[in-house]
Amino acid sequence: MPTPERIRRCRKGEQEQGPRDLDEHFSKFIRKHTNLATAWQAVKSNARASSSPFVQDEAAAFLNAEQTKIRSISSRIQWNSYKFSKSRGIAIPKPGKSNKIRPIVISNVEDRVVQRCILNALMNDDAVQKRAFQPNSYGGIPRRVGRDLAGVPAAIQNLLSCIESGATHIMVADIEGFFTRIKKSDAIRQVASFTSDKSFLRVFEQAISVDLENSRMLWRHKSSFPIGDIGVAQGNCLSPFIGNLILSEFDEQMNDGDCRCIRYIDDVIILAPSGRAASAKFRKAQKILGAMGMNFVDDKTSKHPIEVGQKFEYLGIEFSSKLLRPTKKSRQSIVERARETAVLSLQKAKSAKNFEDFDQTYSIPKTLNRIAGMAKGWAQHYIFCNDFQTVKDVDARFRGQRVSTV
Repeated sequence: MPTPERIRRCRKGEQEQGPRDLDEHFSKFIRKHTNLATAWQAVKSNARASSSPFVQDEAAAFLNAEQTKIRSISSRIQWNSYKFSKSRGIAIPKPGKSNKIRPIVISNVEDRVVQRCILNALMNDDAVQKRAFQPNSYGGIPRRVGRDLAGVPAAIQNLLSCIESGATHIMVADIEGFFTRIKKSDAIRQVASFTSDKSFLRVFEQAISVDLENSRMLWRHKSSFPIGDIGVAQGNCLSPFIGNLILSEFDEQMNDGDCRCIRYIDDVIILAPSGRAASAKFRKAQKILGAMGMNFVDDKTSKHPIEVGQKFEYLGIEFSSKLLRPTKKSRQSIVERARETAVLSLQKAKSAKNFEDFDQTYSIPKTLNRIAGMAKGWAQHYIFCNDFQTVKDVDARFRGQRVSTV
């Protein structure tokens, strides 16, 4: 805890004596009130869109005293007394895969604010940006200056440009259990190469550590959660950034030469001027990842090079000659999600004993508004697709849906 004399000096703006870190850029950033307030706005926005009542309720409580809470966080970071709380683990079953789960980790709202502020500090640093945001990487990366597109549309634009420039063969691959294979110690070492700010590095290390409050309830899946050094938390806003930083050297090596390797987090596509070149680059990718303790998923990876004129899928998009369409799985998913939303609202209406008991969130207008929002978001995601008949087919399936709770 700070001594009375130290507090007095800080209030008067006097310089403390004694050794200090030469680089305090990052720790100053994350304890600054305005930066924490900006981080809170992002956390608040995500909480409002969350389907978790736990996340929504915590954000609502924080909102009631946001300025006081932000000042408290700032003070605790400044005096190195901020402590991260235990997180909540959620085991989400993977469709069609028995005993396979997606391990989600949800931190409390204060911790999410600090994590977001750490992310903003790193993403606002030029040297870190240059390393982590490689030219052919797109997932978890903000829109680049001077570019109209970001994310999936930008990745697809790059892919099509490579084909127009002469790429004749592709190979698609998916890194198996990507977030569960990243070493936290490697991430800390990477970040430490940019700063000697010990206070920031200490907070960063704590921000990516995982300690579950409900570990006993998750005992069957405990090994799937990133509790030790291996793995970073899905649900932590820092994880995509860490993934990009860890794979930055992979990106550099894979894009050295006449081939291109486009990556969206753990989804990879190699574009090459020949089948032989594609195979050679794919073997190089396997070697680099193998040295990192990673590998490609067999059933999501090309067995051999595919000519660009043949049908292939990447990032939920089916490429068929010059036609681009959402994959069959994606088209089925949006219809099913809409149906599930409607069914839930109907169940809520039937279970309400009277008008006062009915949650208006599930009223017909609000339900239709949610479904319309889902459909609009889905359409925006695939705005660059040019096979309009598939979109008309999805519209027809929406109109033909019959909803029943029986």
